[in-house]
Parts: sequence; structure tokens; C-alpha cells
Amino acid sequence: MRPGPFALALALTCALSGCTGESADPGAGPTTFTAPTPSSSVPACPRRAVADQQWPKDVPSVVPKPPGLKIVMVNNTKGNVVQVRSEVPFSLRESVLFIVREFPKVGFTLGRGDAEQSEADAPFQRGEALRGLVRVFATDQPCTTVWLYAVVKNTNAPYDITYTPPPSSTPLPFG
Repeated sequence: MRPGPFALALALTCALSGCTGESADPGAGPTTFTAPTPSSSVPACPRRAVADQQWPKDVPSVVPKPPGLKIVMVNNTKGNVVQVRSEVPFSLRESVLFIVREFPKVGFTLGRGDAEQSEADAPFQRGEALRGLVRVFATDQPCTTVWLYAVVKNTNAPYDITYTPPPSSTPLPFG
């Protein structure tokens, strides 16, 4: 009778690790193995060089824009809303991480957003002067997402939107 593949793998593992089934220390317990975790500092998508584009004048420059953003369309709608549609060389995951990290750094509070398999969104606000929504859509290309900014400036706000308050902790906007 031939040993099965599991028995062979077990025997090989014991032989390579010096396992005899006996312990010199009666109090010795099993050792635990911790699998290495991938580093989140290494980007999953390569960064493409994109020439700087003119950010719409109606949208304050303080609104965070990921590197490589390529503006596709700008639309002014009723109610003082400016929509900016763009392509970004990020995966959906990288896009969400960018939003969670970068918006609070420049004084935005993130509201409760939504995340699904192919899209994520987060409302943002900076005092009474500036609010909006950023929605990110996955595409067929793994390293390209479509970002839609919808931004509203309140011109009657009590302070200048160029002021950057110190960062504060913000709860994660994706539930």
C-alpha cells in the first residue's frame, strides 16, 4: 500500500524541520507561525506621468487631487455645484486609501460614505464654506479609476476656505 499525498507531505515536513514527534522539553508548546503581511506602502499600480492640468477655477485648489489625475469633463450645474470627472491611475482600494488619508490632512471632515465592489464614495466638508462628494468608480482596467467630484462653495461662509485648520481624527467614511 502506497502512502497518500498528505502522509508524504507530513513526513517531508517533519524530516526537513527535524521533527521527531518527541520534545526534549516536556513544557514546550507548539510554535505559532505568523504569515507575513504585504506592505501597504508599496503601490499596487504604477504611477504614470500626466501633465499638470488646469484645475477648474470654480473648485478651490484645497480639494485633494491624486497624482496623475486627468480631467475628462467639468460641468457647472444649478445650485452652485461644480462636477469634475477625471481618470486616476489608482486601483479602487488605492483611491479609498487616498481619500481617507489626504482629505483630513487639509482640514476636511469625511462623512459616512459607501463602498461596494465597483465603487466608493465619501461626502466631505470643510467648515461651512466648502462641501461636496467624491465618488470613485472601478473600470475594466485594474489601475484606472474614474473620480467624480461634486463640489459646492458657500460664498456666505464665515471664514476663508483657504485657511487650513489643524488635522483631527476623522472616523472612516466607508461602512
